[in-house]
Amino acid sequence: MQTILHHNSSGATAYTGRLKRREVHRAITLHPVKEHRQLYRLHSYFKNLRIQELRESSLDLHRDISAAMRELHVPPEEVADYTLPGDVPLFPAKVGEPGYLGDNQILGAPLDFNRYKPDNIEDIVPFDFISKSIYSVSHSNPKRRIEGPLKESIDDVIREVMEIINAPSRQRGRVIDFNELLYGYTRLQPLHGADHVLDLLLKYRRYRGKKMTAAVRRHAYLQQAFTGIDIRELPMGEPPPIDDPETLNKNDGKLDNNDYEDFDESSQQQQNSFLDFGKLNVKEAIGNSLVKLQNNLPNVLKWGDTGSEEYPVYGRKIHFILPLAGRQEVFGRFMKNYEDIVLKTDEAVSLIVVLYLDNKNPMDYQNSQGLVNYYKDAYAKDIQTVLMGTTTFSRGAALTEGLKLVPEDGLVFFIDVDMMFNFNSLRRIRINTIKFNQVYFPIVFSEYNPEVVNGEDFNKFKDESFVVNSDLGRYVVTSESEVKSNRELINLKYSKEISDDYGYFRQYGFGILSIYKCDFHRVGGFNLNIKGWGLEDVELFETLIKSNLTVYRVADDSLVHIFHSVDCDKNLEKSQFLMCLGTKASTFGSEKHMTYYMLNHPELLWPKGWQEKGAS
Repeated sequence: MQTILHHNSSGATAYTGRLKRREVHRAITLHPVKEHRQLYRLHSYFKNLRIQELRESSLDLHRDISAAMRELHVPPEEVADYTLPGDVPLFPAKVGEPGYLGDNQILGAPLDFNRYKPDNIEDIVPFDFISKSIYSVSHSNPKRRIEGPLKESIDDVIREVMEIINAPSRQRGRVIDFNELLYGYTRLQPLHGADHVLDLLLKYRRYRGKKMTAAVRRHAYLQQAFTGIDIRELPMGEPPPIDDPETLNKNDGKLDNNDYEDFDESSQQQQNSFLDFGKLNVKEAIGNSLVKLQNNLPNVLKWGDTGSEEYPVYGRKIHFILPLAGRQEVFGRFMKNYEDIVLKTDEAVSLIVVLYLDNKNPMDYQNSQGLVNYYKDAYAKDIQTVLMGTTTFSRGAALTEGLKLVPEDGLVFFIDVDMMFNFNSLRRIRINTIKFNQVYFPIVFSEYNPEVVNGEDFNKFKDESFVVNSDLGRYVVTSESEVKSNRELINLKYSKEISDDYGYFRQYGFGILSIYKCDFHRVGGFNLNIKGWGLEDVELFETLIKSNLTVYRVADDSLVHIFHSVDCDKNLEKSQFLMCLGTKASTFGSEKHMTYYMLNHPELLWPKGWQEKGAS
């Protein structure tokens, strides 16, 4: 009874933490639940478990159908159109029709570790070994701590295995408890799913007949198969949240009729239904309800004249904000990129340059202003400057000042002067940033030091020959037929070929961000107390993660960070200084480059006198 009628003694914090626990899964009642939000959370969690059970049942049925078709010698490609006796189709609904049951070739594939057949040795997906640590042949750190997501997934797999083992425990009069994972192997095949081989230490307890307890070991061979792809379309331009200041002002601080309210709170608004037949006749009520529905729909879903056009996603104006201190030559390269992509093509983009005076290069201040004025005169486009003078440089403060020139509902893109972008970048900014819902943190491709990429010491042993690849990092057009327009030519000009030898995706860089100004203000903006290099973007990222906005983060090969040397000021805060050193080291070169260099210079590994010092 303690198991199935579970009582949590934590009081108000009961069931507010992780729900993936054995006691939660085994119980039929959970007590106490102090808040209705936690009740909704529990309800959603158990609904998700039910969805998972139904998916697994569907997979089992697909596998049974696939096995039956093999016994009947029906080719796999004909299963979808197979007809049962009596002219009854096996799968009545086809792709795209309501009630479609999925692709049997994918969902009905038998469980097998050899489903994927590599063509060569490079295509083999190796297993990772798990014990107290994880060991990988393909990772830059062969022995490392088990990452959180992998640990959680292994825990989920073990919990499901134990539930399967203990399903017939009542009939058999025994219970088997999980003790520990002794070791295991795991791999992820992108086409098929995750494979696991686990060595489990279990405790066998028999409580019927002659009672006994014993430790046992079992090997579990498991495969988590990928199912079909589900696509869910979300309308762009979602309505604002109910706590948005503009919405509250329109409603005099009250929630709209259709907004969320507690069930136990009654009000006059709640009593007036959507179709108020008490005050209107039927025809008027239906007409008013349609008007209300029409006004609350996103633009893409509206009918009639207002909904006949596609929601203007690709025409949204983007406001670039660029902090700049010195570096006039690099700024000239950026403006040439901006000219080709934006100014010459009439893209809906504006540029705001927040300019600081660099004491080391004072002439850059006036030269950068002159360059901006040149492009403004030449193209008569929207380019603005914010002059910060001798103020101490702060990226967060610079971006905040630039934001003052942007409309409240403006789409903002924080960019650095070292970034290279193209038309694909603008398209992804527009479609991946959704007002009131989602911000876009692209993972940019960062170049290595060209002297390392093309240096002999970093690419060969001393007695080998080395030919510098002058085309490394550039797309090469082999024929004129591949380029269909001038726009594509410009795009190729500002594109890079992604290669491990040329650079890396800066996974831990958070400085490049696309967000709506209203969403930026809702989360509180930057910490303006931070001065100098870095850290302000990391704090903003953590704030956005904790907010109700979705943080969309993906590798974007159209945004390339051009290499430049990094000088870390020793007067920075310790955390900023260490982050700066880490960035400087990671952009120097790849692991292959460093390996060649260390092997070509053994004196760095084994300096003279190391043996004598070690012996003493």
